[in-house]
Order: sequence, then C-alpha cells, then structure tokens
Amino acid sequence: MCYVIYFSIYYTENQDDLNFYCPIKETMMLLLKKRSRGQVLFDKVCEHLNLLEKDYFGLTYRDTENQKVSYKMVICLWHVDVRALLRHPQTFAFNVKFYPPDPAQLSEDITRYYLCLQLRDDIVSGRLPCSFVTLALLGSYTVQSELGDYDPDEYGSDYVSEFRFAPNHTKELEDKVIELHKSHR
Repeated sequence: MCYVIYFSIYYTENQDDLNFYCPIKETMMLLLKKRSRGQVLFDKVCEHLNLLEKDYFGLTYRDTENQKVSYKMVICLWHVDVRALLRHPQTFAFNVKFYPPDPAQLSEDITRYYLCLQLRDDIVSGRLPCSFVTLALLGSYTVQSELGDYDPDEYGSDYVSEFRFAPNHTKELEDKVIELHKSHR
C-alpha cells in the first residue's frame, strides 16, 4: 500500500488545459492554463486534496538521472511556465517538507492525516528507522485507527498481516502489534 500521492503530467492540445493524472490510487485531473506557473500546480493539488495548511507539503520529482529533486529546486519551478515541465514527462510526488514540532497545534484533521500517511510511508520504506518497540506501538495505533477496538469474535489470529509496519515485517512484530492493539480502547 502506497501512502505518498504520485501523479504524472501529460500535455493535451485540448483548449488551454493541462491534465494531471494520479496513477497510484486515483486519477487526478487538474485543469490549468498553458501559461500557468508551477505554484498553480501545487495549489491545484492542495485544492483537490482539500488541504488548507499547505506549508508542510511540497512537490518533488526525479531528474533524468533518477535523483530526487529537492524541495528548494522544486520551489524554483513555481515561477516556471508549466509547459517547460512538460518537455520531459515528469512524475511528481506530493510529500511532507517538514514535520511540525507539535502536530496537536494543527487546525485541520486532513493535515494530520497526510502527515501520518507520509510518516507511515517513511517508516515502512526504511527512510525513518525505528526500534522494534516503536514499530509495534505505531503499528498498534495504525490498526486501532483502521479497525477500531479489538474484538475477539471479529478478528482471527492473523488479522494484522494485511498491514505493513516495517521494512522487515516479521511474525514477532505482528504478535506484539496484536498484543498492544488489545490494550487500546
């Protein structure tokens, strides 16, 4: 399961519009004028996601050597004509630029949700290393969030196997997640 939102840009000759597609989970069609700037692209993505607290997020893409282009470089694109981005088809990723020091201070649930998805993706991919105890605790919170309270009549012994909690997912980790999930209410 992928938690980062990816989309590819394709140019169409259809009037003055550009279409953007999100091939991972959904198709995202955004209409922009041909002479729109990169900032308009970011704003349209945020609008599509109903995201108001935009400061924590940004767009990244891979260059021709498959190196991730930093947020500062992408910010430079805000002033670039979108058509210039289309000379070579790009796949952009909507990512967290930085995590807030206190997520409880965020005013929007959707902002916390996207931060959480990015955090989960960073942990599962191994970009953010965690101890076994932290992985188990975060995994139990994930299961609690997705499934609710533990119900022995509803869940079998392997009900968490569909979730990914770590780059090296083990049965031992699943057992600890189940044990912790049972304690949440």
